[in-house]
Formats: sequence, structure tokens, C-alpha cells
Amino acid sequence: MAEKSILEDPKYSYLVNNQPVFFQILKKAFYYYCKFVFLWYTPVKVRGREKLPDSSAVFCSNHNSHMDVALISAATGKSFNYFGMLAAKDYWFDSTIKRVLVNFIMNLVPIARKTKNESDSFAFEDTITLCREFMNLGQRNLVIFPEGSRGIPGEITPFRKGAAQFSGELNVPIVPVFIHGSHKAWPRGKIFMRPTRIQVHILDPMYPSEYISEDNQDNSASIIHFVQELEDRIREEGKHFYDG
Repeated sequence: MAEKSILEDPKYSYLVNNQPVFFQILKKAFYYYCKFVFLWYTPVKVRGREKLPDSSAVFCSNHNSHMDVALISAATGKSFNYFGMLAAKDYWFDSTIKRVLVNFIMNLVPIARKTKNESDSFAFEDTITLCREFMNLGQRNLVIFPEGSRGIPGEITPFRKGAAQFSGELNVPIVPVFIHGSHKAWPRGKIFMRPTRIQVHILDPMYPSEYISEDNQDNSASIIHFVQELEDRIREEGKHFYDG
């Protein structure tokens, strides 16, 4: 018997099909709430919106606050219906309640992380398949934070290569984004946001064809170069705000 495709798993139907109207309305309502907050409470200034590509893309930024995803969404002028995020399958998908509650706001795409339990494994190819189907439906996008987690304000830690790998596998550009001020508006460990001015700088998109060759069987060096260039561009933009 042929093995079923991951696209046939009903748990992930929200990624590969049009979502129920209720979820679409909820995501759009939360998007407009964030826009209101970013207009009056934490005023956000966006630069470089004209650089946004016409296609789906992987958005990558420095990461200092839980509000960074909302800032990217608002900066692009697209609601949360048009963004997905990678999430650890063994944590975010281990119960129906957790999966449904989180997906009220964000479209989560399962990805495996190293665990001691082999039953938690999830093929990388399945993650790519879900991402591709998700992005092909209405030119939707992914958000990946290359630092891996929220960093120390004013510092950018070395980038992981995942974003470059996804860009190459999906053949979509990476859009580098630099965010300044979110670490003050909603710092780690704080429950409530503070009124602070924020800037979001959208940089020139980076296309995988400029870094990764389809003819090369081993693109590991190209991937490393790709992600290093991404890190350098965001770091360079950050020099306008941070010392060193």
C-alpha cells in the first residue's frame, strides 16, 4: 500500500487549503488591532516597503521581542493570513487544543527538532512540501528568525543556515528585515508593552539563484555563504542604531 502524502493529513489542512472564514476573519481582526497599536501606542516607521517582491518570500529579521512577527506583517501591509512560521512538531503539535489555539493567530508549519523520542521525528521533506503548498496558495510567506530565538537587545547572534536552506528548497527570495525598538516596547520577561517608537527597515531581497547552483550536488558552502551575506546585511543596517 502506498504511503499517504503529508498533504492528505487532515491535521495540516489549514496550511494547504483555504481556511474557514472564521479563522480568516480572526487573523485579519488581530492584524488591524496590531496596526492600531503600531499607529498610536508604539508608533512604527517603515522604510523600504517598495523593495518587497511580487512573489512569496521568506522574511528574516533580528529577533528581540514576541511582537516581531506582527511588525513584519504590518510593515508588509499583509494580514496574518499571509504568513506562516516554523514550529517544533513535538511541542506545538502534540495536542489538538494547543495546535488550534495557536493557529487562531499564526499559521504554524511543523518541523522536527532533535529529541530523544524517535516517534517525534518528522521528515524534512514533509516540512518543505507543506511550506510549498502553503506559499503557493495566494502567494503567502514564511517568517524565519535566523538567530533561532530572541537575542540580547543591541546584539545580533550568529545566524543559523535554516533560512537559506528553505529559500533554496522552495526557490523563493529571502527578504532581510531590520527591526529596532521592539526590545524596548515589549522586552523579554515583561507582560505588557511600553509606548516606544519602532523602526522596521525592509532591505533588498536576496534570490537563491544568486548563491545556490542547481548543478552542484553539494551546496553546503553556498548555503553558508548565503546565510553569512544575510547576516552581514542585517548587521550593517543595525550599525545605524547600535555601537560596534
